Amino acid sequence: MIKYFFYSFLAISCLAVTFSFTQFKLENNVSVTIEDVSLEAVLLRLGDASLLHEMKSFDAQKAKMGEDIIRNGFTTYKGKKSKRISKYFVCTDCHNLTREFSNLASESPKERLAYANSHSLPFLQGSTFFGIYNRTKFYNGDYKKKYGELVDDARDSLDNAIQLCAEYCSSGRPMLDWELDAVKHYYKKNELQIKDLNLPLEIQDKIGQYMNASAQEKKALTAVVKKSYRQFYSATFLPTMPRENRKYGENGNVENGKSIYNKSCLHCHAYKRATNLGLDNGKLTGRMFVRNLDNYKDKSLYQIIRWGTYAKSGRKQYMPLYTEEKMSDEQINDLVAYIKQIAKK
Repeated sequence: MIKYFFYSFLAISCLAVTFSFTQFKLENNVSVTIEDVSLEAVLLRLGDASLLHEMKSFDAQKAKMGEDIIRNGFTTYKGKKSKRISKYFVCTDCHNLTREFSNLASESPKERLAYANSHSLPFLQGSTFFGIYNRTKFYNGDYKKKYGELVDDARDSLDNAIQLCAEYCSSGRPMLDWELDAVKHYYKKNELQIKDLNLPLEIQDKIGQYMNASAQEKKALTAVVKKSYRQFYSATFLPTMPRENRKYGENGNVENGKSIYNKSCLHCHAYKRATNLGLDNGKLTGRMFVRNLDNYKDKSLYQIIRWGTYAKSGRKQYMPLYTEEKMSDEQINDLVAYIKQIAKK
């Protein structure tokens, strides 16, 4: 038995060594551990095309200013506080900054909620900024229905996607050139690394030996790498669920519903943090929602989750909708199950 454990430990140790010491040679001929190499560097060395927003240099100070803008809406520039991008929203009202999935190729709302629960993250309408530098498409799918021609110039352009979000999604103003540059440096700082992709060891070894690979092998390896993360996130707008299809919480998972309520609804509505409507876990809030479950007005969860509201004069703080990929019909039913529970307190 002791011998068995010894050899098992030895085998695991060997795997660890293989993982730790697989090397990748950079353009300056310096070798680094493969897990510490950026995804962009690997894809370029495998012959993939450069990103349209490729950044060949990185400035940590600019990245810090970019993070300030994303978290607070402003930063300090040339010794002075900059003007807020929006009086109503900051980026983190709708976007997380860290990974949202164990498997970066996933966009399952069920897996996203599980990850949010285990990592104490909000469950938001927007896609995470983690790895956004490595994406090639933005405002995908049905966002055309909401923003019309505005998305035409944003779908393939990170710069234009950022500006669309600043001016229209956050009810603010276009970013100045230096602000846009700072935000992109923050994205660059948080670009994907090979260690983020959970690639099998044999694939990491092949990446490390890319110089010995043929063009066909490099192309095949590139395809494998790209399947391990999202190059873009889908966006399917669903109509309000018809009354006859609503389960009204029947057989819903109350614990899931509680998580969704706390991580979604209260993220913005607790203490009116980013809205004019205050919500809590109390009986009155629950009863307000229950009274409106079967209608098609803003206070119906079935309506507001799928349609949100639009910014308008006097009410710039609108609610973004949840696409099918960000919250499933099953999760809405779980949410309703929890709302009905607190209404009975």
